[in-house]
Amino acid sequence: MRFIFGIVLFILNVEITFAKINPKTGPNCHIVNSAISKNDGKKYKIINNSLLNAASVPEAIVFKNKTLLYYVNGDFDQHSIFVSEVSKDGKSASIIGPIKLNGEIIKDAVDPDLIITSEGKLRLFYYVGLFTKPVMGKKPNKIYSAVSEDGVNFRIEGPVVSLDGGTDPTVVQLTNGSLLLAIPQAEKLNIQFYNSVDGKVFSKISSLKGGIPELALNNEGNPELLFQEAEGFVRYTSLNSGKSWEKTNKNVLAGYPIGAASPTVIRVTKKERKMFFFKIKDNCTTPPTAYLEDKDALKKLVERSRGKPPLGDGVKPPARGNATGKPPLGDGVKLRKK
Repeated sequence: MRFIFGIVLFILNVEITFAKINPKTGPNCHIVNSAISKNDGKKYKIINNSLLNAASVPEAIVFKNKTLLYYVNGDFDQHSIFVSEVSKDGKSASIIGPIKLNGEIIKDAVDPDLIITSEGKLRLFYYVGLFTKPVMGKKPNKIYSAVSEDGVNFRIEGPVVSLDGGTDPTVVQLTNGSLLLAIPQAEKLNIQFYNSVDGKVFSKISSLKGGIPELALNNEGNPELLFQEAEGFVRYTSLNSGKSWEKTNKNVLAGYPIGAASPTVIRVTKKERKMFFFKIKDNCTTPPTAYLEDKDALKKLVERSRGKPPLGDGVKPPARGNATGKPPLGDGVKLRKK
């Protein structure tokens, strides 16, 4: 996940694992920045270095003439996907609130990415982690989808992809109508690409070494990829719908702050784009039990099994994404045939 902090604790030989990217800082330490480009994404300049505090994994989309910014709330008691409306100039944001999945606020749903469907609805892709309850051992990582007409209330469609270590989905609709999906595997520093003709079944097509990605289309209609490297945010372009990639720009962000990650881009005009990303707050740490609903849960795991999976993890989704886990997170919900 773009923001997941990780620890490995051993309590009486019981191994408790959390996904690992940064062992000390979680979303409470993250600050969302905004930046603007007036040369079609070749170079961005920061316009607000504190657009949202205690916020991570930003995803921007223009929906019904509003710029909506989805993100993970880093507040210890409100950990879930939130949405805010960003001003036209990208310098301020007004919080709308948490989104709901099948009528519920799901604290373990994170890493939002959205597209607009042909019916004019929002389709959300997201990752379901294990943050509010301690978990023994590694579990398969699933990417889910959900749809909404208002941008706040979403109906879960179900899991679309299961990938070991996969988090942070990013999706773009290509000019031929198919979907290109990219999922990073942080521990492997790998980005796995998928293609789908119907938006239901996704097939692997290629992979690339890299960080947390953002997919978009350039002015020629070709997919482009943005992710962080040591030198900054780099941009790649594909001329064959994601089967292969070529680096076209090194660092596209002027004054790239150390620890910046998770870019998301919207197109304003043919030449103008806005980018949002998070940076890590200086001298900030996240306690190991920060997002646990029961702060003593780690101690209580001694001689106790994990119990039933409330998040659907541990249930392998079949090829068409209708696994038989327990709602409200989408397992057992069949995708509507088109």
